[in-house]
Amino acid sequence: MSGMTSATVTVCAGALICSLLSAFVPEGTTKKTVALVIGAFMVCCLISPVTKAISSIKIDTNIIAEEENKISTSDEAYANLVIKQAEQNLEQSLTDLLEQNGIKISECKIVLAKAQSDSIIIGDISIYISKDYKNQNDKIGSLVFKSFGAYPRITFI
Repeated sequence: MSGMTSATVTVCAGALICSLLSAFVPEGTTKKTVALVIGAFMVCCLISPVTKAISSIKIDTNIIAEEENKISTSDEAYANLVIKQAEQNLEQSLTDLLEQNGIKISECKIVLAKAQSDSIIIGDISIYISKDYKNQNDKIGSLVFKSFGAYPRITFI
C-alpha cells in the first residue's frame, strides 16, 4: 500500500472502532472516561502514519556536499586553471634546470597552494630519478633550493 492509502485506512479503522465502542457504553461517568480514552486513541491513529512517513524519509547529505564542492565561481575556476598551468611550467623549468646540469630525471611533480593573501606558494616538490644519480643528491637539493626556494623530496627508482 502507498503511504497515503495506509494513513487513510488507519484513520478510518480507528474512527470505526471508536464509534462502535462509544455506541455500546452506557451514559454517565463511564461514558466520559471512555470518550477521553477514545480521543487519545484517535490522536494516536492520526499521529502513527505521520511518524512512519517521517521515519521513512532518508536524506543523503553526501550528495549535497559533493554538489557544493563542484560549484565554483568563474574566479575560482580561473584561479585553479592558473595554478595548474603554473605547476606545469615550473615542472618543465625544473626538468630543464636539472638537464642543464647533466641530471636526467624520470619525472617531477610540483604542488602549488593558494596562500591567504591571494598568492601562490610551492607546497611540495617531488623528483623521481634513477639510482645512478644517488651520489648527486646534495647537488640536486641545492640547485632546486636556489631556484625554487624549497627542498625537494627525491625518490630514487
